[in-house]
Amino acid sequence: MEINSKIKQIRKELDMTQQAFSDLLGVSRSYLKNVEVGKQQPSFNFIMALIKATDYDANWILKGKVQKMIPKESTLEWLTEWLENTDEKNRIWLEIQMKRCFPEFEQWEKLKHQKMRD
Repeated sequence: MEINSKIKQIRKELDMTQQAFSDLLGVSRSYLKNVEVGKQQPSFNFIMALIKATDYDANWILKGKVQKMIPKESTLEWLTEWLENTDEKNRIWLEIQMKRCFPEFEQWEKLKHQKMRD
């Protein structure tokens, strides 16, 4: 299943109109419509807003693997692991985006580093 179909499926499972879902994600209804029909690929910020606003698993949204819904802590754990396995330039950019989208990310990083020292 392509990512645009997954986004539409998520919206329908949440029983939301395109307008309500686009308001939740902070995008225009026309942008959401274009994403859902595959005319436009979702931006990184859109995907981050989707993950933050719902309990859907980032791995399922992006790759179609794992379960559809997981606790947000697990999503942050997965994204943190993903960050560790990318090159330095992308890691720095992604960390900045993660901190903007997930206030919990900095706390997660601090706890992770503390556990590594113990």
